[in-house]
Amino acid sequence: MKNNLKKLLSLLLAVVTVFSLSTVAFAAAPAKVTNVSTYAIDDDEISLKWNAVKNADGYSVFIYNGSKWKGYGSTKRLYMEVDDLQSAKAYKFRVRAYEVKNGKRNYGPYSAIITAVTKPDEVDDVYAAEKNKNSLVLKWAKVRNARGYQVYMYDKAKDKYVRKAVVSKNSAEVKSLSANSYYIFRVRAYYKYDGKYYYGEFSDAYKAKTAASASSGSSSKPAEVIPESKAAQIALSHAGLKKADVREFECELDYERGAKVYEVSFDYGRYDYEYEIDAVSGKILRNHKERD
Repeated sequence: MKNNLKKLLSLLLAVVTVFSLSTVAFAAAPAKVTNVSTYAIDDDEISLKWNAVKNADGYSVFIYNGSKWKGYGSTKRLYMEVDDLQSAKAYKFRVRAYEVKNGKRNYGPYSAIITAVTKPDEVDDVYAAEKNKNSLVLKWAKVRNARGYQVYMYDKAKDKYVRKAVVSKNSAEVKSLSANSYYIFRVRAYYKYDGKYYYGEFSDAYKAKTAASASSGSSSKPAEVIPESKAAQIALSHAGLKKADVREFECELDYERGAKVYEVSFDYGRYDYEYEIDAVSGKILRNHKERD
């Protein structure tokens, strides 16, 4: 009887030991992911990398969408390209490793959070809105989220582009030029976040010629334009919205290709709206709706 009791206790002890060891083995999570960093950043893509975690079967990347963390995707590699991002915007990321046990993922702790910023889009459509004897007024298409622009001009003597202007809007006057002469320009947008500047790609080189005399510049009488309130109503009516319902509403009179236009923009829900309206006729020349 005593021998049987000893055998039973030994068997129970063995079962408990095996169960405890298997439980510990299953419960042991991968270590914390370290050294998460970026190795490439574009206007719509951020590439992340990190150190390997021992015994990890894969890694999951998470992105913060402004209100909560969301899983972006998983990989067995030590890097991931996060794409379809908005230009000139800060994003937060974190990564954690996982092991696969019995068909289930056993996750380790999250890495430290890193913040990365996408570049602004490339500047397009540079042109001379006004040509004078000793100056040129350059304009270009607005870049979303840009905080400002840098204008560079090619200097033959130095054989390089030199900065001529830094502006907050999509136009700049370059002065102290020679009459009846050609100049080459490039423009790029920048975004500022947490005290640091992020620059987009330069525009294609644009060549413009100053006027031969002072009278050759733009001196036509301004055309009659519709009121700003009218342009705003045209855009809002097209979108099926009221001004009281939208956020970040802006309406500015501007020039495009020598013609006066109203540039109207606003946010509603998770969408950004942009309109370009002929300032004389009130015709909608361009409209764009994009999910934020």
